[in-house]
Amino acid sequence: MGHRTIVYGHVLLFPSREAWPNADEINANALQALPETDEWPFLVRSMFSISENQNVNLAYEYRVLHFGASYKEIEFEWDEWLQKFERFLSTLLGVTAIVHMESDHFGNHAYEWVCQPPAEPLPPMAWEFQGGQRNFT
Repeated sequence: MGHRTIVYGHVLLFPSREAWPNADEINANALQALPETDEWPFLVRSMFSISENQNVNLAYEYRVLHFGASYKEIEFEWDEWLQKFERFLSTLLGVTAIVHMESDHFGNHAYEWVCQPPAEPLPPMAWEFQGGQRNFT
């Protein structure tokens, strides 16, 4: 029997507007490009959802891409999972990303990335990792 680890977080995405006219399309395509099945440690499309509503503006300044999953002992492959997440981030037009890992065995950890958008909104974006333990082995 192993221990449980909950991984969740969000990415603040640029919505389409005058400065970023194709942002929604680029971000939706990046999300759609994620696999629905994956090798361990998995990072799959169904973990993610973009908050949107036709009747209510849920994108004041940014759209929120949220995600979450429950894993069995992902800490031992945590750096590999983070690398997959960072590859996905490089395809998104956004400003910040936060990942929380709640481990029954190793405690709670938070990770953050920030991005300075390029002059033209074309991936890959240059996300900068802001800390947190990447290796638990």
